[in-house]
Amino acid sequence: MAAALRCCSGFLALCLAAPLALAEDARDWLARMTHASQQYSYQGSFIYERTGHFTTHHIWRQATEQGVVERMVRTDGPAQEWLRQNGMLMCASSLEVASSVGTDDRVNEQTSLLHNWYVLQVLGQTRVAARPVVVISLQPRDAFRYAYELYLDRETGLLLKSLLINDRDTLLERFQFTTLDYSPLDSAALQPGNACLPLLETRAKAPDRPTTISSGWLPSGFSLAYEHVANDDDGGLVTQVYTDGLARFSIFIEPLKEMDQADDLRAQLGPTVAVSRTLRSGDGGYLATVVGELPVAAAERIANALQGVEP
Repeated sequence: MAAALRCCSGFLALCLAAPLALAEDARDWLARMTHASQQYSYQGSFIYERTGHFTTHHIWRQATEQGVVERMVRTDGPAQEWLRQNGMLMCASSLEVASSVGTDDRVNEQTSLLHNWYVLQVLGQTRVAARPVVVISLQPRDAFRYAYELYLDRETGLLLKSLLINDRDTLLERFQFTTLDYSPLDSAALQPGNACLPLLETRAKAPDRPTTISSGWLPSGFSLAYEHVANDDDGGLVTQVYTDGLARFSIFIEPLKEMDQADDLRAQLGPTVAVSRTLRSGDGGYLATVVGELPVAAAERIANALQGVEP
């Protein structure tokens, strides 16, 4: 009997240790993904699905010690093209598409902290774009973010597919490579075409003047990635971007000349929700809008907690 109890105890310890080992393994894969996003050059084709609507694209991505240059073109429907350099949009034929479609835009230095906000697990292996991949599950620990499945190239750690899933197991967004080639790129492939219209360079920077609206509440794990304040000629729009290392949302704060110029609203398209409300601060009125891939309840709570600051 004692031997049997020892055997059962050992089996129980093994069972309890297994999820921890899977989580540790998932964290290692996420670290590889972060590194791969800045290390590898490639070209390939991918599909992007949002609320049942598909688009197809081709990408050329060059990673060097000086940074990353990424050119994308849409290969179906209206002609679309955009070029990014070190994360900045340099030219585009459509700002709307450029802001909504990307490859590994989610990946950043906070990936090592994701286990605090998500339950991590290695689900197994499969293939994407004819390459072996490891599947990582990230289930939220609260109701303020969505679940993800990430499919990482076994050889490089590069993100080849991602799924965004809500609490009802409904697929909200899919990104997936269909072809991928790590061969050296021809520099001509990174040159934008006529459809890519140059943009004024916009860099993340510290605001020139204090923001008069502050965040009263944020979901655990989200922190300010950057803040940009446009000059008065551009309306003085304040843009704040928050991320937990994977999910992200933005807060746009626009000065109003009259408080009745705008109405509160709530809108949702697939995974993206927008919630706005008018606020009064010591120096006037503002329209504050929360936009991001968050559950509606989370976006509403963030918006409702925004507070005016006395100058």
